[in-house]
Amino acid sequence: MPVKLAHAAARAAMRAAVALSVPVAALAGCTAAPPPATPAHTGAAAAFPTRVCGHAVLQSPYHYAGRPGRYRSGQPGLPTYGTPRSDFPAATAGVVLPAGKHSFSSFQLAPHTVYYLLPGTHVGSFQANADDAFVGGWSDGTSSVLSGAYSGYPWAIDSNSSAGNQPGVTIEYLTIEKFQPNANAAAVNQSGNTNWTFRYNTVTLNAPGAGIIAGASNVLKENCLTLNGQYGFQSSATDPWGRDSLTGGPYNIRITGNEISYNDTCDFEGLLSNRAIGWHNHNPVPEQYRNSHCGTVVPDGNEGGFKLWQTDGVTIKDNYIHHNWGPGIWTDTDNANTTYTGNTIMDNDGEAIIEEISYNFAITGNYLANNGWAEGLSNPGFPTPAIYVSQSGSDTAFGGVPGCPERSCAGQGAYPRQSVISGNTFVNNSGSVLLWQNSDRFCSAGFDAVCTLVKGPAGPFTIRSCKSNLRSATIHATTYTPQRTGVPAADWWNGCLWWTANVKVTKNVIDFDPAVVPHCTRKDWPTCGGGGIFAEYSIAPPYNHPGGWVILSQVTFFENDSFSDNVYNGPSTFYAWNQGNGENPVSWADWTGKVSRGDRCSSAGAHASGACSGPFGQDSGSDYNRATVPSPPSPSGSR
Repeated sequence: MPVKLAHAAARAAMRAAVALSVPVAALAGCTAAPPPATPAHTGAAAAFPTRVCGHAVLQSPYHYAGRPGRYRSGQPGLPTYGTPRSDFPAATAGVVLPAGKHSFSSFQLAPHTVYYLLPGTHVGSFQANADDAFVGGWSDGTSSVLSGAYSGYPWAIDSNSSAGNQPGVTIEYLTIEKFQPNANAAAVNQSGNTNWTFRYNTVTLNAPGAGIIAGASNVLKENCLTLNGQYGFQSSATDPWGRDSLTGGPYNIRITGNEISYNDTCDFEGLLSNRAIGWHNHNPVPEQYRNSHCGTVVPDGNEGGFKLWQTDGVTIKDNYIHHNWGPGIWTDTDNANTTYTGNTIMDNDGEAIIEEISYNFAITGNYLANNGWAEGLSNPGFPTPAIYVSQSGSDTAFGGVPGCPERSCAGQGAYPRQSVISGNTFVNNSGSVLLWQNSDRFCSAGFDAVCTLVKGPAGPFTIRSCKSNLRSATIHATTYTPQRTGVPAADWWNGCLWWTANVKVTKNVIDFDPAVVPHCTRKDWPTCGGGGIFAEYSIAPPYNHPGGWVILSQVTFFENDSFSDNVYNGPSTFYAWNQGNGENPVSWADWTGKVSRGDRCSSAGAHASGACSGPFGQDSGSDYNRATVPSPPSPSGSR
């Protein structure tokens, strides 16, 4: 669970005042044809990226519509199998399944088998075995639909977890809909089996949980994940297999070319308020998108396009992520080595990307537009950025968190020395980039069930060892050099806290026009357009000694976090040092002024008042043009 002070409780809000104008059939009704992706927001020019939902890439090349039963590879209109150049080389048999109501337990299915679901609607569920394939067809305008029919099926395709991991399953060219996974569960691969491939599927209208669980070495390619109750998918370790030796969760995951939209129809985001614009317990999900099969949902702040938990080695590339309630992408809790590149992320209620208490990331070459409008309005006193880095980065204090150690991760990116946010295009988001440090969120604080991933002289830091030793931790209040204390003697100060460290924000273009962003005024939303780097005064030992200001100065001046060579078009604002800094937003001159000309907010007056104007030494080589641009770039990069 995220801890963002008031920020955590605020999760959307803009959707009533800027209600989506997309017509959609009643959610409890017919099979979802995904709604057209016309944005309700009007900020960016509409040269959209390649779409998946409702488009030809989802149409199966297999057209067989004849009798069910076993078939030999090579029969016209059916997937081939069993030879190196066939569709499914590892399979040894093929079976055609009729439409209708039927479910199959694992003992009723055979491993290494291609199951072709005839065009039509199949109601029921499957327990897959190793190297099975579940393939849909297309004939005379009819596709293959696997439906739970909202009749109590919690999942569509999974394995028999009591039989252990069932790797190598492929699911393609199916519409998977109307299953009823619980909150934080999913309709597909709930057991987190390894080496599963999902491609060319529509996963929709599943509630109240998510569409898919992505396990270790899973691939999600060119799927439409839309209108699910909580997430399009999530990645987390739900069973003993497929766990990374470093993070404890799934590893080597590739998310490529998917369209992920309109998820969290059950409103795990929670009700939102903004007195200035008349919101009180406002449901951010417009009525036409609410799923009547959600049941009673307790909002818990886990929602959005998708979420990663304790993953290692994940590539998120060339996806179109839009109109989700909550953030587009949320990487939360001890993830490591995540690559985000080439994605188009637009019109999400919350941030485009959140990196939270995690390590080693690269966010490059993405297009981010119109994100965070709802969440920003619902929490107007805290900057809501397009990219929110919360206690994450490349922590090198103990030698760094290494790349993914599993052999299958060989092609994944690794960023142990520096995390980077570079080459991205921002257009009319709620804010730009925020590097945030929670001064009171540490291993033994009670917020999290895990500890940091760094290793001290006696091995990994743990909740138990931090609880025993952290109160002895100290730091030099001028040099910010930690002291070795406790038993065993170690740097408990740094080792028990997730750090926003070694993050480089460079060569991005930030276009921001407050006239385009609804209610972006000092009265309704004073932090609209904000970014920067800051923390809050600590109240918990030892981080409140010698004063609650220590973490503020450490993260702002001593953790090698930097902004440089960016271009700002429009009146973006900057927040520095202290969340409650009376000088915030600081001027461009103070934001960029050389630190050598200041005192690093070290005066007694700054410590007592919480106010400091810097200078902060950021955005070296950057351009700041207060005037807005008349035509911000579209996803294609043109103006």
